[in-house]
Amino acid sequence: MKRRTLVASEFNAKDRAHFALAYEFCRIVAECEDADLIAPGIDNYLTRHFHAVLPKHDPHNVQRDFNRLTNAVRKGLGLRNAPTIEHVRLTQDYDLFFFVAWSPQSLVELSRMHDWRGRSKVAVAYLFELWSSTLEQDRQYLKLLDQFDHVFLLHSACIPRLTQYTRTPCSFLATGVDGLISTPFLSPVERVVDVYSFGNRAAKVHRQLLKLAEERDFFYLYDTLASTDSRVKDWYEHRLLLANIIRRTRYFMAFSPATLANSKSGTVAGEQVLPARLFEGAAGGAVILGSAPQCAEFSEHFDWPDAVIEVPPDTGSIVEVINELDANPRRTELLRRTNAVRSLEMHDWVYRWERILSTIGMEPTPQLHLRKSRLQQIATDALAPA
Repeated sequence: MKRRTLVASEFNAKDRAHFALAYEFCRIVAECEDADLIAPGIDNYLTRHFHAVLPKHDPHNVQRDFNRLTNAVRKGLGLRNAPTIEHVRLTQDYDLFFFVAWSPQSLVELSRMHDWRGRSKVAVAYLFELWSSTLEQDRQYLKLLDQFDHVFLLHSACIPRLTQYTRTPCSFLATGVDGLISTPFLSPVERVVDVYSFGNRAAKVHRQLLKLAEERDFFYLYDTLASTDSRVKDWYEHRLLLANIIRRTRYFMAFSPATLANSKSGTVAGEQVLPARLFEGAAGGAVILGSAPQCAEFSEHFDWPDAVIEVPPDTGSIVEVINELDANPRRTELLRRTNAVRSLEMHDWVYRWERILSTIGMEPTPQLHLRKSRLQQIATDALAPA
């Protein structure tokens, strides 16, 4: 009998680029399971009640900013955040409920998915972001994890302490990529971007690369807008654009969050975690420059030589590193091919879903096996002699 699966998330009520990871994981799980997918948008109740006086061109941002203000007040009063998504009423029972949350605060959105627990035999959650330094302040959110049968999370350092906050068993699970749009092997293209850097970056390295781009024929692609000032219009198009850029990139910057000085340094507090961009850069076949996180999970998921070419964030010699790599094209080509092939074999989201199913004692679907077979065939073809 076919398994009835419901995949749910809050990503459509958000608009920042990092929520595209949640979208992509949900989409691929839904395809592998032939599942129902619900991702309600933001509940624009201000527009419903005050449409006559609100700006017509941007009701989403007005509601979002009001929600932030409301939740700041609630936090000051010691209350949980208020849910922000539209109400959803489930109309059937499910064998498996899978909720993809960005942070512990996302768990309040479950209250808008009415009777989700009563209609689900087994419930599993995946949590993208949870830092050891915030466990105590997130206590009232983490208690909501008790509703699940198993919880998976990216931040393995938190797992030993989570028994103080939830009775639900917790396991580590890395992020992933859509290997079929990320791989450079299906439609080979020229790598016209010399260095690509997005999101948090090492300021000293960035200044050197800017100077290099000014002084010679060198294409350095980087963010000029803060992520808090930009809104993703279409999740799939965003992930496709990112993949297409990386497939055209020679060197890709990726630093362990613990090594960077920025507004989140106090929260990160030196904790070692696998950043998503490691998987994105490798899948596109770029050579990764930066710093590898010092954790066992990195060695497990990037178990080949030079998966990351170490470049300290305070280095003054990024140009010399690039020149040395450029002088050895045979080595760099091997690095690119190895990164891309190993990603096809290990890092598509389908492998993460297979791990979840194995942990909770459920069998993979035929669609899952078909996707794995296609990924493996692309990897095999890429290694075949020309």
